[in-house]
Amino acid sequence: MKRRQFLAGTVPTASVALGGCLENGPSCSGEDHWPPNVQVDELELTPGDSDTFEIQVDGITSFSFDSRLYKCGSTDASVRFGDINFTPSIDSQADSCPPFFVWDDCTRVTLNVTVHVAPDAEAGTYEYGFTVMETIGDRNSKDYEYAITVTEN
Repeated sequence: MKRRQFLAGTVPTASVALGGCLENGPSCSGEDHWPPNVQVDELELTPGDSDTFEIQVDGITSFSFDSRLYKCGSTDASVRFGDINFTPSIDSQADSCPPFFVWDDCTRVTLNVTVHVAPDAEAGTYEYGFTVMETIGDRNSKDYEYAITVTEN
């Protein structure tokens, strides 16, 4: 398993504005800009591996994965997310699949995400994404895209 950290606070990606608000207004954390700083560990695994990687996001009130590697996605996926631990703990979550994880206040969030690779997984990149939001003050939302690399044994 190889691990690298990826900083994405200034990387342009697709974004979705909530309620017609702009994506580059001030943030709930008092910063003069949106989107927040995001740091993601990149994983490189082999078939049969499992490991945990970390996502850190500054100044959000909500977080959601897309369904590509999340448990509610297809059941035959070769690469799947397992347990997800949050620091601080979430205050609530929306009943959707995947769920929206919510904090009542503007929060610096660390997620530890377990990844499982099937023993018969093919080498390649397995993409996933997530959305971060803030709903205090200006409403902002931003989508991020990453990939987990599976190499041959």
